[in-house]
Amino acid sequence: MPTGTERSNEAFVRDALGGTRLAAVRWVAETGSTNEDLAAIARQGGGEQVLITDLQTAGRGRRDRRWDAPSGSGVLMSMLLRNVVAGEGFWTVGAVALAASEAIDELTDTPCRLKWPNDVMLGEGPEQKKVAGVLAQVVDDAVIVGIGINANWPDEVPESMAERGTSVNRNRIDRTFVDRAALAANILRRAIGHLESDREVLRSAWKARCATMGQLVRLELEDRAIVGIAADIAPDGALQIDDDGVTTTHQVGDVVHLRPAR
Repeated sequence: MPTGTERSNEAFVRDALGGTRLAAVRWVAETGSTNEDLAAIARQGGGEQVLITDLQTAGRGRRDRRWDAPSGSGVLMSMLLRNVVAGEGFWTVGAVALAASEAIDELTDTPCRLKWPNDVMLGEGPEQKKVAGVLAQVVDDAVIVGIGINANWPDEVPESMAERGTSVNRNRIDRTFVDRAALAANILRRAIGHLESDREVLRSAWKARCATMGQLVRLELEDRAIVGIAADIAPDGALQIDDDGVTTTHQVGDVVHLRPAR
């Protein structure tokens, strides 16, 4: 059963989204995976809605990587979306990632940028670390988009966590904890706007906030790696890499930022 805190957070987000397509909000204390919970609801014909949890025990990222976060430390939520145009999967994820980057940027003293294809990063250059990730899956005629944000970390965290990522509160001068309900509501409101915007407007805004653009990168594919300048994001969201005047286009892959391009 939800505690008073979950009910209070749920009411705050629901009120903030009243009258929008994502006004149906649930906030629970614990679940295995918000994406999987909404996938089951989508298969039963459920409408658009949001599920947020304090603790996710079976969260996954891209390529089935595990996503762990202590209870109450993150904003862990998924959206069940319908009427998504076929072939626009990248921009469904991109709209949520952009919304998260904008909302986090308002709270921190460190620039919040995007890293192709689905990471939200805090910092600049080699000091840049991941603060959030977005993942989507198609379920029948619906799309489930999940996001996990490191919102509040204590002063001491395992070294493995500090090496791989960072949190919103650690990038504030006073390191004060952020209001997770307010952050969730801000992201959702912005995501709705981006989802409903013209795709070229969204693409332009996404590229402007993308730290990958203009970088010398190594794109790691399943069978090889490609090194070149990240030259553009194609209309379908693919990454275009320029290697000595030869441009290749890639739908998937893991990007490693090597250094800024000249």
